[in-house]
Amino acid sequence: MNIKVISYNELLECKSQGESVQLVDIREPYELEIEGLSDAIHLPMGELMDRIDEIPTSQKVVFHCSSGNRSMNMMNFLWMNDLYKDNYYSLDGGYQSILEFLNNEG
Repeated sequence: MNIKVISYNELLECKSQGESVQLVDIREPYELEIEGLSDAIHLPMGELMDRIDEIPTSQKVVFHCSSGNRSMNMMNFLWMNDLYKDNYYSLDGGYQSILEFLNNEG
C-alpha cells in the first residue's frame, strides 16, 4: 500500500506552479466553526460514502482533518475498499500544519 502524503509546503509549491489542487476538509461541522479554509470542499468523514462522487478525478485532491490522523485512516479505508485514486493525497499534519506554517510566517 502506497498512500500519498503531502506537506503544506509541497502543497503551496504545487499551487504556486499553477497546478490544479482541490482541498477536501473531512472535519466535522463543529470543527469548521473554529477555523477552516475557504477553498476547501467540506466533506465530513462520516458522509464520505454518500458523497464520494463529489471528489474531483481530474486534479490533485488533498484531504485534511485536524491533525492528519483521520485523513490517513480515511485513505486506508478507501484503499481497502478499492476506492483510492492515484490523485489522492493526505495533508501531513492536517490543519494544524497549516496553522503552524502561518504562525511561523507572521
